[in-house]
Amino acid sequence: MIFYITFIHKSDLMEPILINKSNDPRRIPEKGPILIAHQPEFFPWLGYIAKATMGDVYVVMDTVQYERRYYQNRNRIRIYNPEGFQWINIPLKGIQDHFLAIDEIAIDGYQWKKKHLKSFQMCYAKAPFFKEIFSELEDIYSREHIMLTDFSIDIIRYAFGKFNITIPFYRISQLKQMGHFVEGNKSTLMINICNAVGAKTLIFGRDGRNYVEWDLFNAARVKPVFQDFHHPEYKQVHGAFQPYMSFIDLLFNHGPESVNILGKCGYAAE
Repeated sequence: MIFYITFIHKSDLMEPILINKSNDPRRIPEKGPILIAHQPEFFPWLGYIAKATMGDVYVVMDTVQYERRYYQNRNRIRIYNPEGFQWINIPLKGIQDHFLAIDEIAIDGYQWKKKHLKSFQMCYAKAPFFKEIFSELEDIYSREHIMLTDFSIDIIRYAFGKFNITIPFYRISQLKQMGHFVEGNKSTLMINICNAVGAKTLIFGRDGRNYVEWDLFNAARVKPVFQDFHHPEYKQVHGAFQPYMSFIDLLFNHGPESVNILGKCGYAAE
C-alpha cells in the first residue's frame, strides 16, 4: 500500500515524499502514514529502538537544541561493578559557549574512539556475540566523524539494521533542503513534520501525555498515540539483569535473537 501525500505548505522547490505502508508485523494498527520522530541519541536504549518499529517513516530531529547531560552524547553499557554499568560519552566542542542545535555540535578530537573500543572489549569480551558485534562497531568507529549527528546517525542506522527496521529515514535538516516547512517549537514543530511526510498518526513516548497539545493535533487531524514499552529481561554476561543499557548490550549477549527478545511494542491512544 502507498500513501499519497497532500502538502499543506507547498513551494516550487519542494521534493515530494511518498511513504509506503510498512509491512513490519510490529507496525501498530493505526491510520497511516505513521510517523516516529526523535532527537538523535548516542547508542540509544531499547525503548528508542522499539519505537522505530511501530510506524512507516522515521525522522531524526537534528535541528532542535542540544541538551547537556542528556543522552545525545552519552549512554550506558553493562559492566561488573557496584553500579552495574559505566558511561561512554563523546567529548564535544563549544557546548558551554552558547545555545546550539544538535546538528551544529562538533566532536572534540578522536582519542575517545580508542577508549570506547577498549571499554567494549573490557565489558563484553566474554559475551557470546562479542566478535561479530565488536567487528561491526570497529568499522563504524574507523570512519571520519566531525559532527556529533553524523556519528549518532551512523549508530542509529546500524541499530535499525540489526533489529530489521527498514522504514524510510529522514533528518529535519534534510527535509528543509527538500523544501519542506519544518519549523516551530514543541507541538507546532511535530505537526509540521507530520505535514512534511503526510503523517496521520504520531507516536509519542509514554510521557507524551504530559505535554501533548490536543487542540493543535485535532485541528491538524493528526492522531497522537503513546508508546507503552516494557523492557525485556534477558541474560547478560555480568550477573543479575540490569535494564536501560544501550542496545548493544542486547546484541553482544544475544546476537540475531535480539529481534525476538525486543518483540512488539505496545501503545495507547489516549
